[in-house]
Amino acid sequence: MAIIEVSNLTKRYGSVQALDGVTLSVEEGRVFGFLGPNGAGKTTLIRILTGLISATSGTFRINGQVDDGSKGSFGYLAQQPSYYSWMTGRELLDLSGSLYGMEKNEKGRRIREMLHLCGIEEAADRRIGGYSGGMRQRLGIAQAILHSPKVVFLDEPVSALDPVGRKEVLSLIAILRERTTIFMSSHILDDVQRTCDEVAIINKGSIRIQEKTKTLLRLHAQPIVHMEFESKTAAHQCLIQIMEMGLHATVSDFTVSISSETYAQESSRILNLIGNGGWKLEKLEHQEATLEDVFMHHIQEAGDDLS
Repeated sequence: MAIIEVSNLTKRYGSVQALDGVTLSVEEGRVFGFLGPNGAGKTTLIRILTGLISATSGTFRINGQVDDGSKGSFGYLAQQPSYYSWMTGRELLDLSGSLYGMEKNEKGRRIREMLHLCGIEEAADRRIGGYSGGMRQRLGIAQAILHSPKVVFLDEPVSALDPVGRKEVLSLIAILRERTTIFMSSHILDDVQRTCDEVAIINKGSIRIQEKTKTLLRLHAQPIVHMEFESKTAAHQCLIQIMEMGLHATVSDFTVSISSETYAQESSRILNLIGNGGWKLEKLEHQEATLEDVFMHHIQEAGDDLS
């Protein structure tokens, strides 16, 4: 069952087309990754779906409600959330619960539950101004899901965090998947690949592809074999010889890369070529398909750049 349905949504800012006929759907209970380079339209779509700005045209439904008819259906964490630094985490959640219209007993119970779930119990009565980046993001998630929404929107939830904070937030998202549908925008592809059940790629305001993550990798990305040589000269000479064999490969510094399928079929010829050339092979490494391969393919296929 689709809990988010977007149909032909557009947004214009003067002469700038921020969204251009966006159509997508998200099934209930999924962690949905919304991918794109900076400026692709990710935040614009989320701000429309959360009622912060209006679309130029098109429609959407969240939990069956037309055009965010019920804000109680969702929670939202902005890309760069701001808080009153003098407040404590508990005070912020208490204020948020009141704004959500929660009853006092229910609000108190949920605050205790969210502080525990998000790992900020010990810091609950400290001022937010003293929180680390990861703690602030976890507090923001606690605020977003305090009222038990059907959907939570997370706009670039880990982009500004150090590795420790990033790991903390991603671990929390993995736990939340049992409680709510998560719509998470990001340009950090490795995080999305590890976390999301399904992804959509957007660039220049248009959806390039939407598919389940595993299916996307199976159909649109190939495992790669990397051959690392002792010198750049050897790598480039090897590339030339491989291409003269009618095979496709690429080179970057000391490394020649070729699809695993091609290497499996032509490994004897390639290794003989390397031996005859007298090039010293330092490392031979197999790399599984990644979401980055798919992302780059669909961005570049349409003639897009990443600037």
